Amino acid sequence: MVTATIPDICPRCNVPNQQMSLFCNSCRLYLRDETMTVERCTYTRRFFGNSLLEGVLILVTLIIGWFIWLIFTSKTGQTPAKRLVNTYPINIETGRQLSQGETWLREIVIKFLALGVANGITSGLAGLLDDIWLFFDKDRQTLHDKVLKQVVVYAPAGLPPSMQFQQNAPLRYTAPPIMPGQQAAPPQPHVKDVAEDLRELARLKEDGVITEEEYERKRADLVNKM
Repeated sequence: MVTATIPDICPRCNVPNQQMSLFCNSCRLYLRDETMTVERCTYTRRFFGNSLLEGVLILVTLIIGWFIWLIFTSKTGQTPAKRLVNTYPINIETGRQLSQGETWLREIVIKFLALGVANGITSGLAGLLDDIWLFFDKDRQTLHDKVLKQVVVYAPAGLPPSMQFQQNAPLRYTAPPIMPGQQAAPPQPHVKDVAEDLRELARLKEDGVITEEEYERKRADLVNKM
């Protein structure tokens, strides 16, 4: 997550975003939504409306019906349960809803297959930990949300165009990774500015303000900055 792209103050209720969360802790606004219509899911909507309702739909539709339903709902990045409760998984880096491929990766490969294997090994502990994680996370993320760099939002009127999936759209919120203990590189000076400094340095040498040794040393430093 690139925290520099998250507002310091909620534009809707003006409450400071002290935790640098994706959502306002007061009015639940999704802080990257310019239309101020998208919000954080409540615990009830996220856990019961998504997780438990999804399980009920899978049983009622005898699994096959759910998969057929998913073919249609995945066009908006949703599962059948998410469609019914108006929630959308959002890619944190693109700032947009998931593509169909990302939706199938999330729901089938990660949640159904990978988490199913983990549940078998841990006697269901992995799935339980994955679900209850959102009760302690400031952005209502489960563990698989964090792995996939996604967050689930509530949009009762649908997502605004800026958050809908766009093919080959550039990433909106990425930045070069910085390793722990490493500082970001300072901005490089413009070549034109360095050239002007070199001319000024030459003038100082001709006027006798600096020595030949000082001139060569400062000139080498400026050249290295180009």
